[in-house]
Amino acid sequence: MIWWRRSSSSQPGACRQPSAPERINVRLNRTRYRSTRAALSSLALAIVAASPSPARADNPIVQTNYTADPAPMVHEGRLYLYTSHDDDVTVKDFYTMNDWRLYSTTDMVNWTDHGSPAGLKTFSWGTDSAWAPQGVPRNGKFYLYVPLNNNTGAKIGVGVSNNVAGPFMDPLGKALAQNGSSNIDPTVFVDDDGQAYMYWGNGTLRYVKLNSDMTSTSGSVTNVTLSGFTEGPWFYKRGSLYYMVYAATSGTEKISYATSNAPTGPWTVRGDVMGSGSTFTNHPGVVDYKGHSYFFYHNSALPGGNNYKRSVCVEEFTYGADGSIPKLTMSTKGPVAVAALNPFVQVEAETIAFSSGLKTEVCSDTGAGINVTSIGNGDYIKVKDVDFADGVTSFDARVSSAASNAKIELHLDSQTGTLLGTCDVSGASSWTTKTCTVSGGSGKHDLFLKFVGGSGDLFKFNWWRFTGPTMPSGGGGGGGGGSGGGASGNAGSGSAGLAGSGHGSSGSPGAAGMSSGSAGALSAGTGGTTGSAGASSGGSAVSTAGASSGGSPSVVGHAGSTSASSGAGGNGSGSADPGSCASRTGAGASKSGLAAALGLIASVLVLRRRRSRTATSEN
Repeated sequence: MIWWRRSSSSQPGACRQPSAPERINVRLNRTRYRSTRAALSSLALAIVAASPSPARADNPIVQTNYTADPAPMVHEGRLYLYTSHDDDVTVKDFYTMNDWRLYSTTDMVNWTDHGSPAGLKTFSWGTDSAWAPQGVPRNGKFYLYVPLNNNTGAKIGVGVSNNVAGPFMDPLGKALAQNGSSNIDPTVFVDDDGQAYMYWGNGTLRYVKLNSDMTSTSGSVTNVTLSGFTEGPWFYKRGSLYYMVYAATSGTEKISYATSNAPTGPWTVRGDVMGSGSTFTNHPGVVDYKGHSYFFYHNSALPGGNNYKRSVCVEEFTYGADGSIPKLTMSTKGPVAVAALNPFVQVEAETIAFSSGLKTEVCSDTGAGINVTSIGNGDYIKVKDVDFADGVTSFDARVSSAASNAKIELHLDSQTGTLLGTCDVSGASSWTTKTCTVSGGSGKHDLFLKFVGGSGDLFKFNWWRFTGPTMPSGGGGGGGGGSGGGASGNAGSGSAGLAGSGHGSSGSPGAAGMSSGSAGALSAGTGGTTGSAGASSGGSAVSTAGASSGGSPSVVGHAGSTSASSGAGGNGSGSADPGSCASRTGAGASKSGLAAALGLIASVLVLRRRRSRTATSEN
């Protein structure tokens, strides 16, 4: 409160003391101000407390298999992740790895299993050691670079497919590259001028140029000097700077990185990205997606994990102004969601944020793909950041091989949270869609599908879907496909194709918001001002998106949704940058006083009006 004010008759800067009546009025006004501020601040904080916290990924991101050596790849608005696969049974106390796996996401918290796109059997000359892969799209095809035969002389092969999920075929019938020993961990990057490079190595880093066909080399193999390099290189370019991220030995492996102004070096070591973990090895994968930067790695955090049973994880990070990568720490939380999941379209059962006790297999239902199996009493699937809109009235589950006592309990936010309903799926011997009555569930929540019943395997689970009084009609990319499913709408029959290849309308971003331009979802913006919290919207309340042929969309972009208090932009679940309403909430209400409280409440009213207008236009 200002106790002294400038006199109109005085020189600039001069002040006079207020009269006694003025002082009384000021004190009364101050009392009224404090009372109003306290009430509004309490209201604002209540709104904040009632708003759900942003959904975050659960690390490790895959629980149905042991996975390692993550290789992310963005294609048509969806992030795909090729991994190696540690078998459940380790042979001769060494890496037992016979195929590669593929997963994908559009929200960074729920991951869809697409099965095995390739394995040792893909290569007639392959005998062992299906180690770290990398997939690259080019020429309308997909190329999978893999190391093979470590036990009999390591070589690098390449598989080619018209489909991101395979099956991949060996076009050469022999190795693509071999130079001495330790030919493992290939990483491939296509530069702006169209020239492709492949780096690889253990102990010694090597590279060779690839021709435009991506299956033949140009020139000789060159050895590269890089201090500290052990294995697992990941090569990419950001702006005009080239990055080489790699595993370096420090007792167990840590992750370091180097940069260069040219694709072939010389390389300058910049420092460590991640310290050593619980397994001897680690392997990096770095990618930008929907306006965010992500670092993939592996550890042994799953039950039963060890050096030969590893698990892939992911962390979000922000580059420094000089292009530096910060030092990261392994976590169990992972990144914040960048889109919400739409439960009113078909969602593949193998789309999972976290699970317990489950496996997946190739599905025999119409459309093929993948289904969840090995379902026992007490097992569960958790799906994050599900937008139930105005609530739900029924639930469909596509099941098979069901026992006489098999049920799905549908809980919100925890295994014992609010129960939407229980769906009895008993007795479905062949693939059957069971429909059950449910109720409740408005707004965004994590969904727990908890399986209960007798002993042994309860049933197989292909997909699920809710209906409700409000049925969103858009969204981008749902889980689907699986092995043999269709990317870009290719080869995905029935409802099991890979959705998300069709680009939806991303709407208009609010202040400081960033549009990814894909799947109808916007990446989390930086919030906006205090007076426009959550204004960095994810398009309209339900962004219209084109579902690819061969699948159903299942991600919805929202106009801030509950992010009026979180200031998370996009869909109300993105992380708030400094200056966003998320970082001002609470502190702003207590320190900035009336203006911050009024601004926050105004944001809520603006958001409600925007949602109301959108709902009216949709109706």
